[in-house]
Amino acid sequence: MKPIFGKAPPLGLRLILAILASIALIVSDGQSNAMIKARSIMETAVGGLYYLANTPRTVLDGVSNNLVDTNKLQIENRVLREQLREKNADLLLLDQLKVENQRLRLLLNSPLRTDEYKKIAEVLTAETDVYRKQVVINQGERDGAYVGQPIIDEKGIVGQLISVGENTSRVLLLTDVTHSIPVQVLRNDVRLIASGTGRNDELSLDHVPRSVDIVKGDLLVTSGLGGRFLEGYPVAIVESVSRDGQNYFATVTAKPLASIERLRYVLLLWPTNEEMRKVRSISPEDIRRTVQQRLENQGAEADKVTKTLVKEESETPPSESEDASPTLENPAENSPLPTITETPSREEP
Repeated sequence: MKPIFGKAPPLGLRLILAILASIALIVSDGQSNAMIKARSIMETAVGGLYYLANTPRTVLDGVSNNLVDTNKLQIENRVLREQLREKNADLLLLDQLKVENQRLRLLLNSPLRTDEYKKIAEVLTAETDVYRKQVVINQGERDGAYVGQPIIDEKGIVGQLISVGENTSRVLLLTDVTHSIPVQVLRNDVRLIASGTGRNDELSLDHVPRSVDIVKGDLLVTSGLGGRFLEGYPVAIVESVSRDGQNYFATVTAKPLASIERLRYVLLLWPTNEEMRKVRSISPEDIRRTVQQRLENQGAEADKVTKTLVKEESETPPSESEDASPTLENPAENSPLPTITETPSREEP
């Protein structure tokens, strides 16, 4: 029987066509709304497979939880209750610190920071290749997730959403080689850029001058610059600082606080104020300009107060000066005080 199709194209030709198609997709990825919409549609279509692949683990977790010993549950319950009491005590102090923070920001004419809305998401699958650090979570566009949304866990920053489907979303982890985040040293507010290295336990700080005050053990938190991550969330701990005399920049590495290699549940953040999503990037020059303007305003207010006091003092003795003016013209007639001619009599013994 004669085959329906003729001879297939040569293997080399098919390889070249596949390479050309791959290059075209890589170049056009993210360049148009059509590609972004196509990515979202594919993410939605593949989302069902993630749930299907995650079903055995869910079933096994349910069975194992039912077989746990009662004594172990009682011990865990007791430990959790103790931790809950400690956390509640910390929350009482946190409320006081929030009030104090608001007062200090009011004194500095700084905008008050609003609280954020948080929602728990479960990790469905993870890609832990050296060149690709991403996870897929069970929250999507239907749940309000959006591209660029910050993701945290109970210890610190995890990453951000880069693709959103109907029921699932893809998270670019903090340690991915393509990810960078603006941070600042909590001790002295030095601003830096932390980039992923492809390793779960390491971040690198880019372009750090040797003279910068940073030491091992410093806590790095989000600086709020760029408008993607809100200010103040923990990111990493400085692990090592190497200053080579031949290089202008120091070599600084840090360890992420988030449990990147053991992610099971994460938190999605939504700012309560919608304008926080559209906040513009603030450069250090803008910050210095703002501080300088505040100092000039404070100096102007001080000058105004000084001029007011001087004016009040000058307006207080005019009646006395008017009464004393005739005394200066004819002191012998209008002043009962001794004149200059009586000065020699004071020197007599």
